Amino acid sequence: MPCISLVCKQNDPQARAQGILFTGKLRELGYDVCCEPELALPGARSVGASEELVEKASALIVLGGDGTLLYAASLMTRRVIPIIGVNMGSLGFLTPFSPEAALLVLRDAIEGGLPVVPRMRFSVLLLRDGLPVLSTVAANDVVINHETLARLIEISCEIDGEPFFTLKADGLIVSTPMGSTAYALAAGGPILTHGTEAVTLVPICPHQLTQRPLVIPSSSEIALFTGQDSYLTVDGRRGCGIRRGDRLWITTSDLPLQLVFPHDYSFASVLRHKLSWGAREVDGA
Repeated sequence: MPCISLVCKQNDPQARAQGILFTGKLRELGYDVCCEPELALPGARSVGASEELVEKASALIVLGGDGTLLYAASLMTRRVIPIIGVNMGSLGFLTPFSPEAALLVLRDAIEGGLPVVPRMRFSVLLLRDGLPVLSTVAANDVVINHETLARLIEISCEIDGEPFFTLKADGLIVSTPMGSTAYALAAGGPILTHGTEAVTLVPICPHQLTQRPLVIPSSSEIALFTGQDSYLTVDGRRGCGIRRGDRLWITTSDLPLQLVFPHDYSFASVLRHKLSWGAREVDGA
């Protein structure tokens, strides 16, 4: 029997209630259902480790918001399966289905009847004295900022082996196109339409006005160094300390996410409705 995995927003009774509803519907359609042990959905089988949600399933349903989807994406380090994002959060930029709409098209979403669109990710490798300290993937962004006190840090960047810039700033965001509407946007970076083969590097509060956001090809190899101890954050969910002399490598992963979208999905519409993109205030006078 094919297995479908469910990931629900943590500590959210409404998301768990929808999880119970989706489990029942999936079993009606003839699917086995897997979930994490702490979720304990009636009718679903608990896995031993969260990564088994990916290893044992043919698709994964996320019941939550963007943060929950990024958590589910972080489980896909060796294998990628389609993600069906059901919005139970506040913004839901990455989760295009409402619970009601997802239930209506559930079989099509699982069996390839809806568009499955690849989304670029990063491979992230932090080296210390030539040895790996952290090796992971990032769907949205990689961020370097200060470790403790709010002060400027010095960050040097090489692109494809060529020294490109050294900046003093609160930090630096390296973003995928999917992440360009997240932290990078708040820091003044450009919006990249989904499918754009590019990477943005966005300084956080740079000290020099000439240090502006940079867009480079997604094929680029990025190496970053800091002049003092700092902190690395991946997708806003996990990270570790960076020591002076460490080398951070960022390249495009060969395991892009596979996100399921409804037939009528429009990126422009999402920008308008979720972020008020292009909206104008009209004076009633």
